[in-house]
Amino acid sequence: MAAGDTGERTLPTDRANVQRQLELFFRAARFSGLEGRTVASVDVARAEEVTAETATSTLRFSASLGLFTGRRGKFAVTEAGRAVTELWLEDETHARLRLQALFLPHWSAREARATLADGPVAVEDLARQLQRDLPGRSRRGLYLIDWLALAFLVHRDRQGLVWPAPALSAVPVSSEVAIPSCSSGAARRQEGPEEEPHLLMGMTNSELRSLSPDDYCAVLDRLTEVAELTSG
Repeated sequence: MAAGDTGERTLPTDRANVQRQLELFFRAARFSGLEGRTVASVDVARAEEVTAETATSTLRFSASLGLFTGRRGKFAVTEAGRAVTELWLEDETHARLRLQALFLPHWSAREARATLADGPVAVEDLARQLQRDLPGRSRRGLYLIDWLALAFLVHRDRQGLVWPAPALSAVPVSSEVAIPSCSSGAARRQEGPEEEPHLLMGMTNSELRSLSPDDYCAVLDRLTEVAELTSG
């Protein structure tokens, strides 16, 4: 099984938006510290003034990404989780690319790739697909899309559509397919000599992944502008 994928379809909590979930994650990571101490979600909840269920659900989802280990209200930050936490304050873009590398083997990224294979879909439709057969309010699927967007795997436009970001093509269509090696969080894929290149904004996938993080984000922003013009 690929690192960062527990094999379980775990959704984010519906009790807090993604920004609040990040704050809970950062707090728990600081509590766990360099030693990777086990922390109780109830202590995180008390410090952040949320319910124990909110903290537990947030850390459970974080654990499904490989940011923490543990369950049943007891969690310890991983090396990857600590790296994302420390980098976030210095360079948020690079931290999000680190997060992207953790999302690549995650079931939600595979589901998003399959759903967006033929192009953008309405955010509500993708949310329903991600939450298929899982309990909870519909916000859980919407918050999962927010996480995928945070990891530069999807992009939402002002028309309420979700577009596949270039890095989503690196996600395997099956959990049995190995993940390519990563550089700065963005996986690279070698195109065969006879393979027809997939172009986005006039660039191949390989060219897109060779961009700096700032240029990569600029391409995504430009993609949204084009989408809005063509749908107007």
